[in-house]
Amino acid sequence: MRKSLLISLCLCSFIVTSCSSKTKKQETKTPPQEVTQAQSPAKSDQGEVSKKETPTSKELEDLKITIKKAQAVTQKNEETVTPTVTIKPTEEAHHKYVPRPDSVPAEKALGWLKNGNTRFTKGFFRNDGAAKKDVSRLVKGQNPHSIILSCSDSRVPPEVVFDQKLGEVFVIRTAGESLDNAAIASIEYAVDHLGTQLIVVMGHSNCGAVQAALKTPVGGNAGSPYLTALVADLQPRMQSHLKSVHHSEHYLAESWDNTRGATKDLLEKSKIVRDAVKEGHLRIESALYHLDSGKVEWSQ
Repeated sequence: MRKSLLISLCLCSFIVTSCSSKTKKQETKTPPQEVTQAQSPAKSDQGEVSKKETPTSKELEDLKITIKKAQAVTQKNEETVTPTVTIKPTEEAHHKYVPRPDSVPAEKALGWLKNGNTRFTKGFFRNDGAAKKDVSRLVKGQNPHSIILSCSDSRVPPEVVFDQKLGEVFVIRTAGESLDNAAIASIEYAVDHLGTQLIVVMGHSNCGAVQAALKTPVGGNAGSPYLTALVADLQPRMQSHLKSVHHSEHYLAESWDNTRGATKDLLEKSKIVRDAVKEGHLRIESALYHLDSGKVEWSQ
C-alpha cells in the first residue's frame, strides 16, 4: 500500500515538473522573426544538440490513467485488508479481587445448593409464585450466588438438580467439564465482574465424554478435530485409568478423577480464579451427580 502511494506521488511530481517546464519555455521563447544565426542551439561537449523534451498530450493522458489505477488499487487495499491482531495472555503481577457488597458468602451459597438437591431427590420443587416478578427484577442485572461448571449431558441440568430459580446460578456447561477459552472466560467474568464467591465443578456417573476419552488412544483421532481436542483435554486428568481394560461401575472412579482434574486445571489456567482463592474471596468445590439416584455427592 505504501509502494502504491509512493508511485502516485512520483508520477504527480513528474507531471507538475514537465508542465512547469513547458510553460516556462513558452514564456521565454523568442519570436521566430527575431531569431538569428547566433541564437541557434548550442552543441554539447559530445557534439549533440541539447534538447529538453516536453511530454505529449497522449503521454500526459497515459500518466493520468496510470495514477488513477494506482489510487484505485490503494483504496481497495485499504478497504479490504484487515490487520491481524494476535492477543497473547499476559501474567499480571497480581490481580486485585474486589468483592461486591451484596455477594452471597460461599458457605451460605453451598448450603442453598445442598438443600435444593435434597428437595429435588424427594420430588419437591420450590414454587413461590414469584417467577413473573423474577423476570422483571432481573432485567436490571444479576447477582448469582454460585458458579457451576458441569457436563453438557441433558440429564444433568444444574438449575434443576439444585432446584434453583432464575438468576441464582451462573452455569457453564461443556462436555466432560472441558475447559476451553470460552469456559474459563465465562467463569472469570462471574468471579471478577459479578462477585460470585462459590464455584462448583460437577461431573456425573456414566459420563459419555469420560468414556470417549478412555476409549480413544492417546494422540489418536476421536472422529473430528474438535472431538480429538476434547478427549485430549480430558485424558491427562484420568492418567491412571487410560491403560485399564476394566473400569469402575458407572465409571464413578474415572468421573471423580476427571472432575477433580477439571478443578485443578481451572486453578492452574486462571490467574483471576487463583488469586481470588488465595485471598479468601472464592471457594471451589468438586461434586458428582449420580444418575440413578439424583443425588449430588460432594468431594471430601
